[in-house]
Amino acid sequence: MQLATFAAAPEPGDHPLAAGLRQVVIDTDRHAPRSVQVALGPSEIGEPCARKLAYRLMDETRTNADSDPWAAIIGTAVHAWLADAFEAANTRLGRIRYLVERRVEVRPGLTGSCDLFDADTMTVIDHKVVGTTKMREYRLQGPPPHYRAQAHLYGVGYANLGLPVREVALAFYPRGGLLSGLHVWSEPFDPAIAQAALDRHDQVLALVDTLDVERNPANYRHLPATPSHGCTYCPWFKPGTDTGRGCPGHLAK
Repeated sequence: MQLATFAAAPEPGDHPLAAGLRQVVIDTDRHAPRSVQVALGPSEIGEPCARKLAYRLMDETRTNADSDPWAAIIGTAVHAWLADAFEAANTRLGRIRYLVERRVEVRPGLTGSCDLFDADTMTVIDHKVVGTTKMREYRLQGPPPHYRAQAHLYGVGYANLGLPVREVALAFYPRGGLLSGLHVWSEPFDPAIAQAALDRHDQVLALVDTLDVERNPANYRHLPATPSHGCTYCPWFKPGTDTGRGCPGHLAK
């Protein structure tokens, strides 16, 4: 896999140190385990865009060199802090109520690290750090399909460990603002939702094989794209003529 080559170009009015500081952040992020991960995890299985899922399955070269990593870095840092916080909560309680960053297996070959399991309420919890626009959207419309699928996939993972799972939840923390803006969505655990995501993943994988995209990358054009406002952040976003090597996003048919 080749990673994006986003570089810290000088900004108007920059202090002389600014570009160098940015570049250290970018280079460190580029070589972080999250960035170089190859195998798909539960967070990606439910991806609604079949074309993006296909690129990810085939570990295709990323074409989007303009994606700023800062939002993801903030999310990673908050996750690390929350992991320490819930481990500390267990210490204060004198017992293990919270299972923190436990690795679970959904099915052979598909594993992931789940943020949190609350043993008292039998709830799988995944932390999300989001901006103001997304927070408003999720409050009004609920979480996107891949977030919902992720929660239930982790539920299957915990059930496979023999633990009772009653609920799955997504905790949305504001990237800006106050902790009072925390929003929690939850619903009863339903293995069928996880299975539907797995089935769709398998269907896309079979189609990728049928289209033989490895030798004929132009055939990626036959995979349906699901354009959204998030297209410009996709690692395979490539405006212009659709050659299959990268996706023009909202222009894709």
